[in-house]
Parts: sequence; structure tokens; C-alpha cells
Amino acid sequence: MPILGATVVEKGTTNGVSTGIDGDYAIRAAGPESVIEVSYVGYKTVSLVASSSLLAHLTLEEDAMGIDDVVVIGYGTVKKNDMTGSVVAIKAEEFNRGAVVSTQDMLKGKVPGVHIIPGDGGPGSSATIRVRGAASLNASNDPLIVIDGVPIAVDGGKGMANPLETINPNDIESFTVLKDASAAAIYGSRASNGVILVTTKKGRGNTPRVSYSGSVSVQTNSDELPVMSPGEFRTYIDQVYPAGTTTGDKVQSMLGDKNTNWQDLVFRTAISHDHNVSLIGNINDRMPYRASVGYTNQQGTLETSKYERGTLDLSLSPNFFDKHLTVNLNAKGVITSQRYASGGVVGSAAFFNPTIDPYFRNDDGSIDYTTTNGYWNYGSGRGEDFTPNTLLGAGPLSQLYDRDNTARAKRFIGNAQIDYKVHGFEALRFNLNLGLDVSSAKTYDGVNPGSFQAYTDTEARGWGQYSWTTNFRRNQLLEFYANFNKEWGIHHLDVMAGYSWQHFYSSDHSVSYFNETHEQKGEDSRYPFNRQENYLLSFYGRLNYSIASKYLFSFTLRDDASSRFSKDTRWGLFPSGAFAWNIAEENFLKDSRAVSALKLRVSVGQTGQQEIGSNYPYLARYYMSTDVYKTYYMGSAGHMFYLTPGAYDPNIKWETTTTYNVGLDFGFLGGRINGSVDWYLRQTDDLLNNVITPMGSNFGNTVLTNIGSMENKGVEFNLNFIPVQTKDWNLTVGFNGTFQHTEFTKLNNTDDPDYAIQVSSITKGTGNLLQRHMVGYAPYTYYCFQQVYDQDGKPIQNALVDRNKNGQIDQGDRYMTDKSPNPDFFYGISLKLSYKNWDFGFNGHGSAGNWVFNDFASANSTSNIDINAGNLPNFARLVKKTGFTKANSGEQWYSDMFLENASFFRMDDINLGYTFNKIGNWKGSMRVAFGVQNVFVITDYSGVDPEIPGVNGIDGSIWPRPRTYSLRLNVNF
Repeated sequence: MPILGATVVEKGTTNGVSTGIDGDYAIRAAGPESVIEVSYVGYKTVSLVASSSLLAHLTLEEDAMGIDDVVVIGYGTVKKNDMTGSVVAIKAEEFNRGAVVSTQDMLKGKVPGVHIIPGDGGPGSSATIRVRGAASLNASNDPLIVIDGVPIAVDGGKGMANPLETINPNDIESFTVLKDASAAAIYGSRASNGVILVTTKKGRGNTPRVSYSGSVSVQTNSDELPVMSPGEFRTYIDQVYPAGTTTGDKVQSMLGDKNTNWQDLVFRTAISHDHNVSLIGNINDRMPYRASVGYTNQQGTLETSKYERGTLDLSLSPNFFDKHLTVNLNAKGVITSQRYASGGVVGSAAFFNPTIDPYFRNDDGSIDYTTTNGYWNYGSGRGEDFTPNTLLGAGPLSQLYDRDNTARAKRFIGNAQIDYKVHGFEALRFNLNLGLDVSSAKTYDGVNPGSFQAYTDTEARGWGQYSWTTNFRRNQLLEFYANFNKEWGIHHLDVMAGYSWQHFYSSDHSVSYFNETHEQKGEDSRYPFNRQENYLLSFYGRLNYSIASKYLFSFTLRDDASSRFSKDTRWGLFPSGAFAWNIAEENFLKDSRAVSALKLRVSVGQTGQQEIGSNYPYLARYYMSTDVYKTYYMGSAGHMFYLTPGAYDPNIKWETTTTYNVGLDFGFLGGRINGSVDWYLRQTDDLLNNVITPMGSNFGNTVLTNIGSMENKGVEFNLNFIPVQTKDWNLTVGFNGTFQHTEFTKLNNTDDPDYAIQVSSITKGTGNLLQRHMVGYAPYTYYCFQQVYDQDGKPIQNALVDRNKNGQIDQGDRYMTDKSPNPDFFYGISLKLSYKNWDFGFNGHGSAGNWVFNDFASANSTSNIDINAGNLPNFARLVKKTGFTKANSGEQWYSDMFLENASFFRMDDINLGYTFNKIGNWKGSMRVAFGVQNVFVITDYSGVDPEIPGVNGIDGSIWPRPRTYSLRLNVNF
């Protein structure tokens, strides 16, 4: 394969060139004995005399342990060989391939300790990312995202909520994940959940080059909710509700004469395409530049859903004064336009009566558009006399086509980094970073006039209403640091100290209107906007010291202040220390052919958490009252309070996480076998928790305060093998895995062993909370009733174990199951195989020990019908298995029979490609590839998908993730 951009220099001089697009170069040497040095990142450097014939046909050997030679870390870079912390760097060539729209999918299954739970099947849906599990209860558990040196705000407004969506995947050069405190503590108050550093591609080489990447893909539903077909439904109704009884006759009268598959009506085969064009070069070896433009158009598999994204990425890195002054300018712009289809229509379509016509019809068979715009809905009358059955809600087609929910968002992320290396004292450099992250979004949400939804609106019957919501977010950054980097013989010292200031501002505004008159609805003009802001102020430093590259020491310290806390608790100090022993550099291993790398790492440190969901939790606040029950009386008249005080804690402070880490990096046989293993223990104290307040002690029944601790521990490993490496063949196999356990160690001040926080609703029931946070258990542990089974192992409806032996089934019979959605082990696997110009590869990931509550089954396990409601719903095929026909007692919905082991393996993508290096006289290259994403899933889970969006593992009715078939083209001109 030709190498573009390799460096060819005459050793000891500044005489050098870069290789062209097909690996060609020409250099004029001083003489035949001059030494020509050829180097490229990830490959072993070759040095030959100018007279050597080998220079004409030179092959570089991959340096498996040097691919990540220089790794981006917080406020600088470091050689991988000199790292002391748990850091994983993923380069562009290692990303998951395929028609990737969501940037986070490129990391899926690639980094041990990083668990990515994908969103649902909606286009542009966001994933949940956890680095070494959750470290908080009520604060954010999302990692800090830093893009080209700019820490990104978590919230970008609707349509831009995921910061990784702002980047086109084609523009990303590498990800670096900082996992332990030694690596992450330099970010202090924002690093408890890990840090993901994103570096985008930059200019290089001397010859301008244009590249194009594009794909066309087809998406189909990978599965659908398991309900009865029209034929099955009629047969089952005849069996369970036979004619001749009062109930049976009424149920039979609700049957229609149509065969309607509502899921087929709401889903479609989706077509998507993606394009990216980039220009890269370097003007006079003094101004590297890169510009790229991207466009994504993605249909969703659910009708009406659509996602469009346009991206612009610019980088310019001029250098001055003999490269002593470097300016890095980065600008990223993105515009997204999205139409949302309600994910709730998936469930309503599955259970809508399959024997009725999906449209209202006139006598001649044509669609009656005068009644709820032609879509069939429950109600009486026709046209303007239509009276909706508000108990049943809109029909599936009305939900899709008669509601318009769209968002258009814009976001800009840019920064200017000025780096000056002091003349005459080059070991000292100063770096100034000015950054801006600003986004705006406008959302339209309304229903069409004449729709079912419009007729249920008592304020504007038949007209309907719509609202415009605007979001504005601004994140400003100023950072300055000084760095001293010097070697004295075997000693190497790298010291950095800096200052950071960051300001976050947000503004939200929403106005509602009536459709017919476009008249504004009841806005209080005195309070048109919800404006908030907060500040972060920091001082930080790091010291790295090494002796002969064998003994490595690292110390970091960050002192943060957040305006979210009072002056008494505002500052937080976050230290860390680490030591690494580079055993492979010892004399007894230095010349070993078997051991190419061996390094032991030990670290301990603290990080903080200030993403607590509120900007002013320590202040006494008053709210506009909306509760009609908060009244006072003058005589017999009741008056609502205009302002209502809220509960607050003036002493609220940081959550603090202490992390201990022991790691081993290794490489054998010249790096043909390499990897790492890490053990870690994370302890989070001063957890933010909503606790009950004594009567009269605060303005509310509960208050958010620092009470609680949790512990997270695990073992991570990463293994890479190169079993085949010849001139024509190359095979690389990678496998990584994480064993992980999380539990609460404290949740209140009294250490009451029975204290619990109930969370997570299910579909059925009142006060229907299924899970608990409790000391000694993992977050979101399921809290269920124990099911009773007959002698054949079949569940008995409404028969649950009376665990407290009081002769009845009540809440005292529920028990902590010791099962949660958190996996005991999760892993990723990858393979890359190349033969000459052919390449083949796949990526997959999975987990073991994670449990899912099948809420779909819980809510639909019985064939009981409420005939007074006026509708005849479809049934899940599950009712044939359970045989449940009676009305549930209520407790049945919480039965552990619906709790299922959701361990799985998913093949994320399979790809086959061919690269054309030369076509005629054209010197460019072109790669054509075909791929499949979401290929298959192996699991015992009975639901649609074992990976449930979010963190609580409750499966109501997920929008199925599509299977994608893509054809991709990459051209380098």
C-alpha cells in the first residue's frame, strides 16, 4: 500500500520532502554517502545511504507498539512509552467501519471500561456512554467531552443534545479516553466520569490533496413487537370470547372485516446517504490546512422520521519565527434538521385492532378526509360532529401524520491556540487557548387542524395548537498554561502549570399559538425567557519526571471553583499521583526478542463532580406558583401563592471520587502480541441525594444534599494479535473486556439498612416504581414479587409468594432481586484481514450478567379486555404461553417472571472492500466497500432487543434498531 505523507530527510540537515499520493518522492542529497532517513507515524524509521538501491523500492515495517507513539492527553501530548495513567488512544484506522452517522458508534466495543448503550432506532438518537460505570446518583454520569482542546457543554439544546453529534465522523483523527484519576484529574471537577478527548484531522504534506467519502445505505427493521396477526387474533378471540355470552357478543361485535398490519403501515424501508469532501495541504511548509464539508440525509424506519446534518470543519496551523510561534485555528459548524416521530407509536401500532380499516371511508370506498383527516380513530360521529374517545388516544396513523415535531439546530465550536516556544530557551513554552461553543435551536411542535388531537383540545376544538421553543447555549473558554520540558542525560522533566476560566450561559423561550387564528396563547410577557449561567475557575499543574525512561513519576493538582456552590464550599482540590516502571527498558530485558514491552503502572487520585443539574442549588429561591392547592385564605376565599419558596441546602458541595489503579502494559514478539490489563477501585463520597427533610426545617419535603457513597471496582483487559504479517497478507485480531461491579455503600445519615430510594416506572399500576437504590446493591436493582409456578413450570396468574407470611400479598412481599441492568462483564471483538488490495473486517460487542425487565410482557401478559373502554386491542403472542385471561391483581405486573437475563453478543458490522491504487494514468486511489451493520444478535432475551436505551433496563416498547446495508466509496485525488 502506498504511504502518503511519509517524511524523507537528509539526516543532520533541514533538507526534506514528503511522499506523494502514491508513495513517490524525490530528494537531492549532498553526496552518495549522505544518510537518508524515512519515517512515518506507526512505522519503524529506515536510514540508508543515498547510494543505496533500496531507496527506490522501500517498504516500511509496521511498528505495532509505536502506532500510538504520541498520545493526546489533557493540555499536551505524551509518548505512549512514558504514560503512567490508564489511557487508551484509538486512531482513525481502528474505528468501527460502516455507514456511521453517530460519532459515538465508532467507539462501540473498542475501549475496555467504556460501555456504550445505543439509542433506539430513531435517526440521530443519542447513546449513553459510561466510563467505568456510574459515579453519581443524581448528578450527571456522562464523561467530559473535549474537542480539539475545548471542553464541551453537555447540553446543546434540543436537536443538539449530544456533543459528539457536532462532528462528522470523517473528520475525526483519534479518540483518547482518560480513565483513571492520574490521567483525568488534570480536568478536576469535571472528570469523575472519565474524559474523552477528540482530535480532528489537520493539514499535512506539501501537495494539496482532495478526498471524497460517501455512502448510500438501506435500512430495514431488524425485528418488530411480537403481537398476533389478524388471522391469529380472530381465532384467539373465538376461543377466549366465544359468541353466545354477554361479554363474548360485545367483543365479537368489535371485530372488523379487514386484515391490517399496523406495524407494516408505520414502518418503512429507509434510504440514507452521506457525503464528505476534504481538502488538505501545506503552504510553503509553514501553513498546514484542512477543510471539509459533509452532508448526511438519514431517513428513519418509522414513517415521517428524518435527520439531516450539514457539517463544516476548518483547521489552519500557521507557524512563524522558525516554528517557535504556532497558531492552531479550528472551526467546526453543524446544522441539523430533524423531524421526530413519536416512539410511542411503535406500541400503539402493535396493539391496535388488526381487523379494522386504517382509514375512515365514504360510501364509495374513498377516504373521508373530513373526519380526523381520514385516519381511523375511536370516537363517534363524522366530520365536524366527530366526538373523540379521549380515553383511548389517537390512532397510530394520526400519531404519525397529524403531529409535526421538528427541530432545527446550529452549533459552532471553535478555538484559537497560540503556542510560543521561547527563543534561546526552547525548553519553555507558553500556550493560550481561546474557545467558543455556541448553539441555538428552534423547535416546532403542533398538531394539524381537523386531527383527532385537535378535536380533543377543549380550548381550540378542531383547530389544534402549536408551540415554538427556542434554546440558546453559549460556552466560553480562556485557558493559559506554561510548560517546561527538558532532558539532562538520563533525566527527563516535564512541568506544566495553568489557569482556566469557563462561562456557561443558557436561555430558553417557548410560546404557544392557536392553529386557526395563530393567536398567541397566554404568555406572561414579564418572564419570556428562562436564563441561567454558571462559571468555572481553575488553577492546575502537572509534573512528569522520568529516569532513563525506566522509572516514571507523575503528579497533578487542580483547584477548581464553581459558582454552583456557595463561597464556603466553592473550591475543590483534586490531586493525583502515579508511578510506572518500564521493565522492558531494564538491561535484563532491553535486548529481549521475546519481550518487546512491559510496564507496570500504579496510580491514585481524586476527581470531582459539579454537573448537578441545577445552577443555584445553594440559594434560597422562589418560584412562580402553579399549584392550586398552595393557597391561603382570607375569609372564605382561597388565594394561590404568587411565589412559592423552594427547598435548598446552603452547604451543598462537590461530589468527590477517589480512584486507585494498578495496570500492566505488555508486548511480545516485536509487538505481534500486545495489550494491557488494569484493576481499579473508585469510591465516590458526598453523593448528591434527595432526602426527606424534618417537618418545618426546609421549604419542601425533600432536599438535594450531600449524603451517600458508592463503590465501583473492576478489571479491564485489552489484547491484540497479529498472527499473520507477510508482504501480501495481514491479519489483526483484537479483543477487550471489562469485569465490573458497582454498589452503594451509604445513602443516609442514620445508616438505616432498610433505607431505599424507589425509582423507575413501569407501564401498569399507580405509584408503579420497580427499582431501588439501596446500600449493598447496585444502582437500579429490581424490586419484585416472586412468581409461583405450577408443577409443569408454568406461571400461575396472580399467584405470588407470601414472603412476609401475613396471609396476603402486599408490598411487604417484594424483595431485592440482586439483579440489575448493569452487566457483570462486557466486551468487544474486532478482526481486520487484508490480502493485497482486498480488505475484510468485522466488529462486535456484547455483555453478560445484565438483566432486563420485560415491561412489554408485564403490561400485555393477559387477554383481559375492558369492554367498557370501547376498543378491542390486539394481544401479544405471549398470552398463548402464559394462558393469563383474568384481570391482573396489580402485583402481577411486578412479578420476577418478567425479569430476564439479557446477556448478548451483537455483530455490529461486517465489511468487505477493494482498493484501486492506479487506474490508467490516474495516480489517485479509490476504495469501494460493502458493509452490513447490526448484522445479528445472539441472546436468550425474549424481547425485541436486549440493549435497552438509557440506564434502567426497563423495556416498554423499543423502536427497533434497523439493519443497515451500505455501499461506500472513498476517493483520494
